[in-house]
Amino acid sequence: MKSPKFLAVTLVAISLGGCAIYPSAGDKQGEVPPQIVIRDDVKIRDNPGAFGPVPQELQSAAESACTSLNTDKLTFEPKGYHAQALNLEGKPFNGGGYYCVPKR
Repeated sequence: MKSPKFLAVTLVAISLGGCAIYPSAGDKQGEVPPQIVIRDDVKIRDNPGAFGPVPQELQSAAESACTSLNTDKLTFEPKGYHAQALNLEGKPFNGGGYYCVPKR
């Protein structure tokens, strides 16, 4: 069974897979945490700008989480972290969540 953090990363990556331009994470974590929502039958983050930078001590974990999403056509990298990132039900992911985007 995949971890909740993996699922959070997966949902973000899948939701952004078809976008040409990816929303940016902010320069600090927002007070209102980003949540996974459904728009037009697609799961996306409601506010990617609420993610702040990935803390240095979590960089390795972030890279590992994001690279677990790699396919033969896309390679992912961490662009943000929020300690209270929310799942679809509005509950925080254990340990926070990473914002992963395809490398350009």
